[in-house]
Amino acid sequence: MAEIQVRNVSKDFLDASGKPFHVLKDISFTWNKGENISFTGESGSGKSTMARLLIGLEQPTSGEILLDGENIAKWSYGQWRSHRTKIQAVFQDATGSLNRRLSVGHNLEEALRNLTKLSSGERKQRILELMDLTATNRKLLDTPTKNLSGGEQRRVALLRALAVRPDYLILDELTSGLDLISQKAIREVLEAYHREYRCSYFLITHDMNFAYRLSQRIYELESGQIVNIGQSNIDINLQDKKGSKP
Repeated sequence: MAEIQVRNVSKDFLDASGKPFHVLKDISFTWNKGENISFTGESGSGKSTMARLLIGLEQPTSGEILLDGENIAKWSYGQWRSHRTKIQAVFQDATGSLNRRLSVGHNLEEALRNLTKLSSGERKQRILELMDLTATNRKLLDTPTKNLSGGEQRRVALLRALAVRPDYLILDELTSGLDLISQKAIREVLEAYHREYRCSYFLITHDMNFAYRLSQRIYELESGQIVNIGQSNIDINLQDKKGSKP
């Protein structure tokens, strides 16, 4: 079964005096393909560090992270690049993944050109299919990215990640600071895409409503440790997006 296994992972950083301090302590969980999970907790509890470990931006001090049986901590840059169609991430500051000089459409096509072997026609077709699937107005494709609001930029960053059709998608505080309309728009994009492609989401969030709407399991972190594991009975595959509420 396709899955990501986190086994006894700890992460230390050095303080100003050079003394190590624990950010994550002995974290273990399994993230199955097709399953959505959330990590919640106060700022500084280690949530975003876990996200950075899963995407290879940080290395664990101890323990291992296995993607379909392979230890990703030992991957080279080339190995990570070859897996970018399997695992993607969208962080709270969406500007880092977008080229503000390009239109929205060119940003999406850039991701497909760099990470897939699709032809020009196939790239354009995939983008149009994605816009329709997520109920996003096609006119947005011609909009200069620099003219978008913060919420719109996060939505485009999300579409950019979804365009490559990853198996796993890490989302770090995607709805933080957004108004209810923008939060609802992002949630509906995620719901529609999951129903179609069974993409697995790893949500880092303070928003418990967002977590329960999209996740089967919810992990609560405190001081770098898992202190509680909750279950959600909501199946987003059965949700009618027309009847969903913010």
